[in-house]
Amino acid sequence: MKNKASLILTTALIFPLMLWMIPGSQTLKSFKMSVSGTSTLHKWESGVTVLSVKSDINISEGGLEAINSLTVDVDVKSIKSEHGAMMDKKTWEALKATQYPKITYQLTKVESIAPSGAGEYDIKAIGNLSIAGVKLPIDMNVKGKILNGGNLSFKGAKKIKMSDFKMEAPTALMGTIKTGNEITVTFDIVLGN
Repeated sequence: MKNKASLILTTALIFPLMLWMIPGSQTLKSFKMSVSGTSTLHKWESGVTVLSVKSDINISEGGLEAINSLTVDVDVKSIKSEHGAMMDKKTWEALKATQYPKITYQLTKVESIAPSGAGEYDIKAIGNLSIAGVKLPIDMNVKGKILNGGNLSFKGAKKIKMSDFKMEAPTALMGTIKTGNEITVTFDIVLGN
C-alpha cells in the first residue's frame, strides 16, 4: 500500500514535466499585456485582449532546459484604451491596423537562461518584432518561472520608440495633444500543457 501511494505521488509530480519534453505541446493558459506611454495631456495605458503563442520549450526535472522557438501574435484591433474608442481608433491608425492586423514577436536566439531562484530564471533573448510593417531585432530580459502544475510564466517589459517602426505618434485636437515617442510593452504570459 505504501509503495502504491509512493508510485501515485511520483507519477503526479513527474508527469507534468514529461509533457514539457514533447516539442510544441505548450498552449497559452493566460496572459496580461499592456502598452503604456505619455502624452502632452496625461499618461495612458492600453490593454491587449487577443494574443496567440506558438512555442517549443523543454523543461525537465532539472528545470528549464531550452526555449527552442517562441512566436507571439497580437491582434492590433484588440488593443483597447482606458480612454475610450477615440483613443483606440488613433492607436489602430498609428499601427496601420488595416494593412498590418498583427504585431508579431519571433524569438531568434536565447543568449542565456540563468537560474535565479527556486524554479526561477533570468532569460536574455533576441527576437524580431514586427509592427506596422517594419521588422526590427530587439533584445529582452525576461523573468521565467516554473509554476505549480508544470506551467511556465514569462514576465517582462520592453521600451520601444514608435519612430523606430516608422509610426507617427497619435495626435488629437488638431495636434495640440500628442503622445510621446517612447512606449512600454509589459507582459505576463503563462504557458502549459
